[in-house]
Amino acid sequence: MLKSKTRRRVMAKTAAIGAVGAGLIFGAVPALASMAAAPVPVTYTCETEAGVSATYKIQMELTGPTAPVPSSTVVATWKIGPSASPSGLTAPSAIPNTEKLVADADVLITSSPTIVPSELRSVAATGAAASISQGATLQPPNLLITMTPTATGVIAVQPDNFSLYLAPTNASDTDGELYECTVATAEASAAALRITVKPSTSSSSSTTPSSTPTTPTPTPTPSVKPTVTVFETVTARATRTRTGQIDKTPDGGASTGGGGDAGPDARVIMLAGALMVGGAAIGGLALRRRTAARG
Repeated sequence: MLKSKTRRRVMAKTAAIGAVGAGLIFGAVPALASMAAAPVPVTYTCETEAGVSATYKIQMELTGPTAPVPSSTVVATWKIGPSASPSGLTAPSAIPNTEKLVADADVLITSSPTIVPSELRSVAATGAAASISQGATLQPPNLLITMTPTATGVIAVQPDNFSLYLAPTNASDTDGELYECTVATAEASAAALRITVKPSTSSSSSTTPSSTPTTPTPTPTPSVKPTVTVFETVTARATRTRTGQIDKTPDGGASTGGGGDAGPDARVIMLAGALMVGGAAIGGLALRRRTAARG
């Protein structure tokens, strides 16, 4: 757990953000013109866990990309260097190799026009575990500030208060505060980093004429005409079946029943009838003669 002073500093950030917003409206942005990105000694008043305060000139170095474009990720690096006077932030006691040096800092971000959110942001970085002898100068880990501008303009990244504490490698152990440092605002403004966001050149047209490669004229090749297949629909016709007719007409009449095809039976009947008629005629004549002879 952080010590009480560090917790109070973290809780005070909300109120500080409101003050930052007011400063932007009433004249913080015009100060962007005086901001540079070279290492600058900044006055900090640092207090130890024991309550001992001292003033230090600490080198603040902020660096960033030279020509970022809108919608790109912009990363600024904040390096807290050794102090020029007095001898610097030193280890108040020996630090074992089971402890890690942690830097917890505030950074003020502004822009003109508003291409990134204006805020007092908290950033932190943890160094590698290493043993440090008592009285040795502390070298805090570098802090990274990431932003994404939405348009062209100028972004200012200004260092603010920071604290140094030890984080144990064993999570069950407690943290130990080393220094709580408060900045002089005027000097912090002078140490701010100014990043100019420029238009993207990827969409701009080039004025340099480009050579047109000579393409050999292709030799015409005979084209193969496609085969056209014509389909004709044929309606099926009914097949006429020839039925054999009667080639021979029978003697004595047509083949409609009766007549010549009746056969010898009909002739016998006709002959019998003729004989009967003839017999009757002969009988009548004989009978007539007998009657005449008697009379």
